Amino acid sequence: MSTETIKIPRPTRIELLRLRRRLALARRFHSLLRDREIYLLEVFRETLKSVVEARRRLNELLIKAYSSYYTALYLHGLEALEVYSSTVPAIAKLQVSYKNIMGVWSYSYNITDIPTPQPYLPLELSELQLTRKEILELLTKIAEYEKALVNLGAEIRRLRRIVNMLEKVYIPRLERTIRYLTMKFDEMRREETIRAIKIKRRITRE
Repeated sequence: MSTETIKIPRPTRIELLRLRRRLALARRFHSLLRDREIYLLEVFRETLKSVVEARRRLNELLIKAYSSYYTALYLHGLEALEVYSSTVPAIAKLQVSYKNIMGVWSYSYNITDIPTPQPYLPLELSELQLTRKEILELLTKIAEYEKALVNLGAEIRRLRRIVNMLEKVYIPRLERTIRYLTMKFDEMRREETIRAIKIKRRITRE
């Protein structure tokens, strides 16, 4: 915690009031930033759970898809599979948009125009055809989640630096400065009171 005070060229009571307002504003700002950091941490955890679950599901689908592919490769050969695959449209559209997560901008992906299952392809490729749409959608979701994690992590680190600076440096300096000025003005008021009493006694004697 900082033990320094804020340097004030001419300490006055008006300056003390300004410092108290700054302290109240800093505490409110600190509270808001802390709440935002906690919320973004919760979003980060939920997004991390989602990407782990999506990767687990993707691995399951890829295992089934590769099994179907190697079975068809064993039965029909590579040249036949290349001929079959040339009849399947190889283009899908990826739509990119933006989403706002509590002030953090990130990408949102949506894949469209995915080729439909072809009835004239070998039966051994049926598992691959049935899971193709879900595999592509999972890939786009994983990319979206991972980009969101990067952006959320960067924002959380930035917020943590600001919160720590307010909590350990700025607010303690304001508090120490306010205490110092309050003690100084209290001492000045006591000195003025004592001086006024002495003057009054002197006048009374005369």
